[in-house]
Amino acid sequence: MSTQLPSIDDALEEVVRDERTDTLLGPDGPDGRALAAAVGSNIARYRQKRDMTREELAARAAIDLPILERLEHGDLIPSLRAVWIFATALEVPFGALVAYPGGPEVTFSVKRAGNGRLVASSDNGFRSRALSPLGHPNAPEFYAISLAPHCVEVAGAHAPGTYEHIVVTSGRMIIATDTDTTTLETGDALFFRADVSHRYENPDDTEMTAHLVMQYGSRA
Repeated sequence: MSTQLPSIDDALEEVVRDERTDTLLGPDGPDGRALAAAVGSNIARYRQKRDMTREELAARAAIDLPILERLEHGDLIPSLRAVWIFATALEVPFGALVAYPGGPEVTFSVKRAGNGRLVASSDNGFRSRALSPLGHPNAPEFYAISLAPHCVEVAGAHAPGTYEHIVVTSGRMIIATDTDTTTLETGDALFFRADVSHRYENPDDTEMTAHLVMQYGSRA
């Protein structure tokens, strides 16, 4: 029996209106706790830089204030969805929230296989590993992503003017926006406007992998 997927708008409405904490929390572990500390510090720093109260940011991100407070304190491990929600609400790049605050200037950076800041969905089915030095003003945001078998990940609209460039490195990937849908095979690439709701899907029984580059509008 086939299962009809929810529309992108319906799925996002369910997540935002119900404010379900399970979709905002990522998998636990040493990497997750390090991520929590970095994201919490960065959320607080950018919120204060924009002269926003916690109440204002919570309303803008459509989440409960206690969740924001715990995230800022580093007490909650954020999921991939949560980082995107706050990046959009704060009008900053995704990488700005997952980067280590401060740090030396990077002029020569090697990212070994298996290393890099890892962010995952709440069920750990959709994973994103940073391949570029996050937060560097001259570096594009470059990620290795993977989707577990039959994983479907719904993403909200990113900041205005945001584009994604995806190249599938293994398996197949379905990408859908409100107006367009395509299936990418291994080696195929897609460049699309990501300031609209969109969905990633792995239709197969094996893990799918891809490389993704984010390009932001001038304000971000």
